[in-house]
Amino acid sequence: MLPPRLRRWWALALSLATAAVVVPTALLASAQSQSVQVVAATGGQVQVVTLHVDGRDRSYRLFVPTGLQDRAHTLLLAVHWLNGTAARFEANYGLDRGALANNAVIAYPDGLGRSWDAGTCCGYAVRHRVDDMRFLLRVVADVEHRVHIDPARVAVTGFSNGALMSYRLICTRPDVFRVAIAVAGDMVAPACQPSKPVSLLHVHGVRDRVIPIAGVRSSPIDRTGFPPAADSVDHIADVDRCAGATTSSNALTTTWAAYGCASGAQVRFITSQTLPHRYPTGPTATSTYGVDMPPLTWSFLRTAWPS
Repeated sequence: MLPPRLRRWWALALSLATAAVVVPTALLASAQSQSVQVVAATGGQVQVVTLHVDGRDRSYRLFVPTGLQDRAHTLLLAVHWLNGTAARFEANYGLDRGALANNAVIAYPDGLGRSWDAGTCCGYAVRHRVDDMRFLLRVVADVEHRVHIDPARVAVTGFSNGALMSYRLICTRPDVFRVAIAVAGDMVAPACQPSKPVSLLHVHGVRDRVIPIAGVRSSPIDRTGFPPAADSVDHIADVDRCAGATTSSNALTTTWAAYGCASGAQVRFITSQTLPHRYPTGPTATSTYGVDMPPLTWSFLRTAWPS
């Protein structure tokens, strides 16, 4: 039999070992982050989070506005373009300004080689078969351990390669991503059969020469080419079992909007007559291109969320 002092030491060691086994899953998941750096931001706080995914350190920026309401928040995943970065997307395109008014936080992930594997495009990520789906799902899970997120209000937006990736996310994981806002993108995912209705806003310029609105058989960034943008939108409307659509136009834009879609899903396609391959934002965006993406993004999300 062990001496009394040794028995007490053994009991304490056993209790600590047991506690280590039953640590809540949430704490374990949170501990998967390798590092968190807080940087200055206008109107809120930005955390630069590093995660270890598939043997690599990968990072994302999380913008949390000051003064969020004390309830579940919207999460918007903002995916940069080919050769872009999370920091440039956040700094240049003005999405943060609408986050507080919409009780939302925004995650800006960084792609390896400044690229995303959206299916057949683009760059380093496709050549090296980077599992960006896994990474972006990890980003969502990590944010959920930091901020109280409403799982029914997780959306993705992206420009160019980021828009292609946005399509892949709603095509493949509609259980996580309910809404996508795609700017100058297309559907190049291996397959797109969402298991539930999803909402989509697709914005494209008639003057886009990188991902042409009419499609192209081959491209310098994707040798398999791109489908017509209207085909990508039509596919989502078909999946959503939309009953029909209306079309309206003004001097700069034409808006195609589906109606009667399953589960109240929203599908909208806006074409700009003057827009090249660009994310339209800033004080002259509306007068020049007919669209200003940050306010349009937030207004579409307000109509797309289930009540």
